Amino acid sequence: MRSVKHFCITKFNAMKKMLLLFGFATIIALAHAETSTRNKVLSSDLLSSWIDLHCRILRNAKGIVHVAYSRHFAYTSIAIYESVVGSDAKYRSLAGQLTGLEKLPRLNSVNPYWQASLNAAYAEMVRYFYAEFPACILAADSMEKSQTKIFLANRVNQKSLDDSRSYGKAIASAIIEWAKKDGSTSTKEYVPVKAEGVWFPENKPAAPFWEESRSMIKNLFSIYELKNPVYSKETSSDFYKMANELYQTSLHLTPEQKATALYWDDAPNGKYMSAFGHWSSILSGVIRQKQLSLIQAAEAYAKMSIAMYESMILAWKGKYQYKVLRPIGYIQQHIDKEWKPLISTPPHPEFPAAHATLSNAAATALASLLGDNCAFTDRSYTDIGMKERNFESLQQAAKEAGMSRLYGGIHYRHSIEQGFILGENVAKLVSKSISFH
Repeated sequence: MRSVKHFCITKFNAMKKMLLLFGFATIIALAHAETSTRNKVLSSDLLSSWIDLHCRILRNAKGIVHVAYSRHFAYTSIAIYESVVGSDAKYRSLAGQLTGLEKLPRLNSVNPYWQASLNAAYAEMVRYFYAEFPACILAADSMEKSQTKIFLANRVNQKSLDDSRSYGKAIASAIIEWAKKDGSTSTKEYVPVKAEGVWFPENKPAAPFWEESRSMIKNLFSIYELKNPVYSKETSSDFYKMANELYQTSLHLTPEQKATALYWDDAPNGKYMSAFGHWSSILSGVIRQKQLSLIQAAEAYAKMSIAMYESMILAWKGKYQYKVLRPIGYIQQHIDKEWKPLISTPPHPEFPAAHATLSNAAATALASLLGDNCAFTDRSYTDIGMKERNFESLQQAAKEAGMSRLYGGIHYRHSIEQGFILGENVAKLVSKSISFH
């Protein structure tokens, strides 16, 4: 009896030990599964998909002045960064660093699902900026709902999903309230100056008081320095030579130069996705190509978009300060009255070239994170029949974007070169002014 009893106790202890070991193994397996899930959550695929959608829906948002898209992408990218910044302890919030952004909502979840907070934040930002365009709202709603279904199909904890979604919406709402106070919607009346050699609007001028928009960083205007061209109709003058170079170039465009001008046209006219959308599309492709993590992608998106936004404040200051005559006005008056540019001339002064400014701001900001030799393929406009373009670096793309305005007949070389300098300086100031980690 005693041996039987001893056997039973020994067997029971063995089973107990086995069950404990099984329990520990199960816990370890579940922990491993949770870690794997977290790694999947930190994928940047969803962010790239939202950026792609944002760029596409711009074609349905006709009537928005081009420079206003700098706000849309800047504030949206900040909301996205803030919605996921807690996913990595090495990264810090931009609250307290950006002008007027003092405090943001806190996350109330012990197990946040960061993709859900991103999904909710991006949808809210799109609904705010494109509230007047039903097709844009429909696209955002559809995207948000379809992603939520994917989250549920992946058996994401319902409370975690709800808490994270609420957090993303709260972040977006806070950023929207901050955006409303940036002074970009001036109601002042612009009184144009009618004089020889001075730009004069044929129609409503584009955002003449944009320079009064709130800068997100300190001391932006401390780097404002431009060498403006001095008007002259004399054939021996620098201005005439500058205009004549553009004119002669337009008469002898190579097929590649013409293709470049059309590729970087970017006019928000229903065909293109705006210059800001184009660079965001480029970033989306780079995110996928370089397989950036979610937080890395969010940082790149915010840093690039803030740099472009800031660069436009200074570019618009230069435009309406110097009121430099557009090539079409000068050339038709002094060289060839029948001449027309390849692409349409926008309704704001010529100097400095905004495309060159924002493109080099974007390239410089991204290069600070991805390196000076970040080769990539730009497929932004393959959906409208344009060939993809390959670049050895971000700066190469920026230089091509700037020079496209010379080929298109809307900017002088001098304005493009000054824009390059201005954009680079702004991006460097952004890097010095903001700490992401």
